[in-house]
Amino acid sequence: MRKSKFTISNGKEEFEGYTDGGLWDGWANVCLTRAQIKEFLDISPYDYRFIEDKQSSLVVFWADVIRTYPSSPLPTDDGDILEGYFLDGLEFIEVEE
Repeated sequence: MRKSKFTISNGKEEFEGYTDGGLWDGWANVCLTRAQIKEFLDISPYDYRFIEDKQSSLVVFWADVIRTYPSSPLPTDDGDILEGYFLDGLEFIEVEE
């Protein structure tokens, strides 16, 4: 996966993440590292927590629902394998390739 810049459909802030260039329901397929998630969610009004369980998980308290996202291996084009999280269901738009 390659590093790129993204925004969400109703947002103005840009943030960094990783993508394979694919789409999920018409939106960019994005995987974020723990640091990138902190940057993304810190500019949002939503609370979140990382849970250190069998598989490190992220819990996000969205406006109307609480969702848990398990960590996934994130193989990068540089050959690194990072800890990543896919925030399925968000309308990500790639703004820079």
